[in-house]
Amino acid sequence: MAGIIALANLKGGVGKSTLAINIAGALAPKSVLVDADPQSTATAWGDAGLLPFDVIPAPLSGQNVERWIADVMALSVPYVLIDLPPMLGDATAAALAICDLAVVPVSPSGADLRATNKAIQLIEQARAAREDGRPRALLVPSKVDRRTAAGAEIEAVLHDYGEPVAPIISQRIAHADAFTAGQWIGDYAKGSAAHNEIKALASVIKRIVDKRGKQ
Repeated sequence: MAGIIALANLKGGVGKSTLAINIAGALAPKSVLVDADPQSTATAWGDAGLLPFDVIPAPLSGQNVERWIADVMALSVPYVLIDLPPMLGDATAAALAICDLAVVPVSPSGADLRATNKAIQLIEQARAAREDGRPRALLVPSKVDRRTAAGAEIEAVLHDYGEPVAPIISQRIAHADAFTAGQWIGDYAKGSAAHNEIKALASVIKRIVDKRGKQ
């Protein structure tokens, strides 16, 4: 059965789709990305056909939730990533009901931290409704500029939530350029600082997801 990884936050602009694309790239060819966000950023990223994994457009608006869940769970790859819309809705609830890991990108701003409070509450509610204690959560400091006070403190602030905190993903222009090129960062700028950060994050995610059958 695939390991299901949902990228969720209740606020836009935190780098969610960028992380979804690049984590899927780091896990390729054993990954697919389900684009459940009506904004379709991940789908647009893949339009050039240069990504080493499939992007499946699957917004939940107007669809049967049970059918959507069945379709996602039927995907026959080791890792299924779901790029969720930045809002509470059927897609977020459905993904948290089936995922093994909820990845929550958080940029260093007060508005993002307030949205993170709500996202963690949703994850806790999903755990309470399930018998397996999932989903695990992973908070990702995203779009971080360590030169700012907020950027320097983001890791410590996120640890206060009591959930695991991933390695920092810095604010880098290379990610925007990779989107324009239609590539994930490992193909666009292999060996760069941006690529190395994504590899470190993907390694943590893979380790968490691969342990799910051993718990």
